[in-house]
Amino acid sequence: MKIKSSTLVLLVAAAVLGGVALVVQQQPAPPPPDPSGQVASEPERIFDFQEADVQQLTVQTQLRTLKFKRVGDNQWQMLEPEQTTASTPSIAFLLDLMATGKTQRTLTAPASDRQQFGFHQPLATIEVTLSNQQTHRLILGEYDFNRSFLYAQADPASDAQELSVLLVSPNFENAVNRPLEEWKQPATAEKSPSPSPRQSPTASPSPSPSP
Repeated sequence: MKIKSSTLVLLVAAAVLGGVALVVQQQPAPPPPDPSGQVASEPERIFDFQEADVQQLTVQTQLRTLKFKRVGDNQWQMLEPEQTTASTPSIAFLLDLMATGKTQRTLTAPASDRQQFGFHQPLATIEVTLSNQQTHRLILGEYDFNRSFLYAQADPASDAQELSVLLVSPNFENAVNRPLEEWKQPATAEKSPSPSPRQSPTASPSPSPSP
């Protein structure tokens, strides 16, 4: 039985189209874009320094400004609002987030949108000075729409026409929103002096009977 040439052409075309459709279906779908039009990216470190490199720390919140200075390998001194020994664990927790924290996504927005991200009245502004005298600044804004991340800016330029907005861990709020006493080293309870041993009174000798 002979197959007409027109029928053969149609069969070949159908086979080619079927193969193309199969290849397209097997291709992985691209990552979904976020509402700002930015495609999700791999997490990246916020800063490129080590915790041990930080020599000075300033934390400015809506309540107060705190300044600290390193005075030893694991010792910090509070300079403002009081001059006292600082709590090493509280500072170490914040600096660890600064040095090792990652941004889950970076968004780009016009500079006029600062208020939408909470940068006009930031949750906190954190500034560190390193041993090589370099400074780095992190501005924490509001939470995102589902309160999974905080909006932030790392080393923002003052005259930038666009905002580079990072999505960072909400642990930053716990690190900066502390009562003042938690930034200080807890006072060591003074040991009460041991009571002196009581001496039993010496018995007086009995008087000798008169002759």
